[in-house]
Amino acid sequence: MMRIAAIETRRYVFPLDPPLEVAWDPVPRTEQEATLAIVRSDDGVEGYASGDALPDRAVLEHHLLGVDPLRTEVVREVCETVDFHGGRPWILEVAVWDLVGRALGTPCWQLLGGRQERLIAYASSCERLTPEERVSRCLALRDRGVRAVKIRFDGAGWRADVEVVQAVRAAAGDSLEIMVDANQGWRMPGDRAPRWDVATAAACARELERLDVYWLEEPLRADDYDGYRSLRSRTDLRLAAGEMVREAGQARDLLLRGGIDVVQCDAVLSGGIGGVKRIAALADLLGRVWSPHTWSNGYGLLANLHVALAVSTCAYLEVPFDPPGWTAARRDWLLPAPLELDADGTIAAPEGPGFGVVPDLDALERYRTE
Repeated sequence: MMRIAAIETRRYVFPLDPPLEVAWDPVPRTEQEATLAIVRSDDGVEGYASGDALPDRAVLEHHLLGVDPLRTEVVREVCETVDFHGGRPWILEVAVWDLVGRALGTPCWQLLGGRQERLIAYASSCERLTPEERVSRCLALRDRGVRAVKIRFDGAGWRADVEVVQAVRAAAGDSLEIMVDANQGWRMPGDRAPRWDVATAAACARELERLDVYWLEEPLRADDYDGYRSLRSRTDLRLAAGEMVREAGQARDLLLRGGIDVVQCDAVLSGGIGGVKRIAALADLLGRVWSPHTWSNGYGLLANLHVALAVSTCAYLEVPFDPPGWTAARRDWLLPAPLELDADGTIAAPEGPGFGVVPDLDALERYRTE
């Protein structure tokens, strides 16, 4: 019987030059920190994951050494107990799934269910741009095969942000599906900017309905279940939320109490692969969908891609991609090669067992801090 023999973490800092100014953070980003979790079995098979820190590595190791990694529910339940008392531990659970796939010689997306071989990527933007600049980028993406984009509001005023969406719709016509992220679900540390109330969200939604927006994401605080229920009765737009929820119960309540259409919990941040599979099943039973947040790093995108291919009933997957500011190479610096979109705007998992990727630890050494 295979056993977990070791849990290792390596921390890296990747410089961002020029800095990246994202719509949801008032502070320009000059670097990206990343923790790589490595889970090793007693017969030498390794699994890898990243997307969040792992401050409780020693606690997890204490409880998981000697456990058969094929008992993935045991791993998930142990991580759940650690999550309650400490930091989010889910990259450990995700790394175990990579290990299991490698041990069995099977890609994780097939091991987990294999519902589809590829998904339509929506290019998820990040930078603050003028309407003209955003139109130029969206048309360039369309011309390279991208079929859907997500436009982020930057908090300066929703009416000005709607004008950006209006400009893109006028230029692209029906050749692009458009999602909108209001960025109201959570805040960066120290950001005390006021959030939308239901009346503001409803007014914005009415304007976006005219522009045939596919969904409106996080127009309210993630824990405002009653607010979402009220908003649900005031708009025909699909409502999406839950990308940073920490507990399964929060995702459940957004679906059942809030009535949202798209729940977005991220495997490396909330519940691991086993946890988001549960939420995806609940969403499907309710006639809704799970479509994950993937904005962490290349490994976070890769892990969520595998689960979404396996179980998601949503045709779309978020792919952080806003060139030239945020390219695949910048996003995927932890991976040996960037994840690329196919010419038809779809994305598939790399070939090979587990996640289909093995990090080049020697190449990453230049960014290592501990």
